[in-house]
Amino acid sequence: MRILTARLTGFRNLADGDYEFSPGVNLLIGSNGQGKTNLLEALNFAAFGRSHRGARSEELIRFTDQHLHVSLAVDQASGVRQDHEFGLDREGGRRFRIDGQLVTRRADLVGRLATVFFRPESVELVRDGPEARRRFADQSLASLDSGYLAALMAYQRALRQKGRLLADVRRGARREADAARELAAWNADLAVHAVPIGRRRGEWSSLLAPYADAIYQDLAGSPAPLEFQWRPRLQAFAPARLASATDEELAADILAEFDYIRPMELRRGRPLAGLQFDDFLVRLGERDLRVFGSQGETRTAAISLVLAQSDVVFRQRRVRPVLFLDDIFSELDRERARRLQERSARNHQVFIATARADDVAGWEPDPARRWLVEDGRLTALP
Repeated sequence: MRILTARLTGFRNLADGDYEFSPGVNLLIGSNGQGKTNLLEALNFAAFGRSHRGARSEELIRFTDQHLHVSLAVDQASGVRQDHEFGLDREGGRRFRIDGQLVTRRADLVGRLATVFFRPESVELVRDGPEARRRFADQSLASLDSGYLAALMAYQRALRQKGRLLADVRRGARREADAARELAAWNADLAVHAVPIGRRRGEWSSLLAPYADAIYQDLAGSPAPLEFQWRPRLQAFAPARLASATDEELAADILAEFDYIRPMELRRGRPLAGLQFDDFLVRLGERDLRVFGSQGETRTAAISLVLAQSDVVFRQRRVRPVLFLDDIFSELDRERARRLQERSARNHQVFIATARADDVAGWEPDPARRWLVEDGRLTALP
C-alpha cells in the first residue's frame, strides 16, 4: 500500500499544495517545529479518523482558516488506485470519503488505509504503565478487524454507564436496591462484549511476539529473546479456560466475576474488574524491561513492537502498511540506525521525519525522495 499524492488545504502550518511522494522512502528533514510531524499527522489521519497525537479537530485547522481538507491518492496492494479524503471545520463538522463515497462510521473507516506509526512517545509502550500497552493493542487490533473496534466501542460505552451508575449510588443519588437491575444489565452487556476482545488480544499478542523478537535480534542482537505476553485480569481468560470454553461459557464466567465483586464496587463507587485492567508484559529473557531495561533496550524494544505490527498486518491482510517513523533514530547508535534503515525500507513505503540530517547521511535507498521542511513548506531536494 502506498500514498502516491496528497493535496493539503488548511492543515496546521503546512503550506497548501499538491505533493507527489516516492513509492519507496520519503525523508523529511528539518528543524523541530517546522511541520514534519504535521505532515505525518495529515497523512495518517485518513487511516484512523483521528490525530495520532490526540489533538482535537479544531487544533488541526490553520488558525487563520475555518476548515481544512486533505485528499490522498492511494495505491492499494492490488494495484488499484483509491482516493481517501477528509474535511474538518471549526463548527465540528467532519467528513470522510473513500472514492467519493461518504463514510459515516469510524468502524467503516479504520483499516481501509493501513499504516504503522512510530513516534517519540512510542517508548511509553515499555516504560509506562498498562494504559499505553492497552492503547497500542487496541489501535493495532482495530486496524486489523472492524469487529474488534465495534466490540471495543460497545464495551467502553457500557463501562462508562456502569461507572456513572456506581458513582451515583455511592454519593446517594441512586438507591442501591433501585440500581441493582440496571447494574446487572450493564454487567451482562460488558461480559458479552468482553469475550471477542479478550480472544483477539490473546491471539494478536501471540502472533506479534515472534515478529517483535526477530526485529529486536536484527537491530540489536541479544542472547535473550524479546517476549510480549498478554496479562488479562479476568480469571475467565486463563489460557486453559480460554482454549476450551465457548463464547457463551466465557461470558457466563465473566458475569460471575462481576457479580462476585459487586458489593465492593458499590462501596467504592467504581468498576473494579474488566478488560480495562489488562496489561502486556514486555520482557528480555527473564528481565521485565519496564523495571530493569536500559534506555537503549527499552527504546529498541518499543521500535521492534511497533514495526512488528507491519508483519502482522501482512500476515492477516496480505497488505504492506505505510510506515510513518517520527524521530525514530534518537538514542540509537549508528549501527542500530543503519540496520533500522535497511529494515524499514524493505517492502514498504516509508516516511521518515528527522531533525538531524546526519541520521540519514550516506543512506541512498532506491527509490527515494528527500524533502526539506521549513516553516510548513516542503521543498524537494536533489
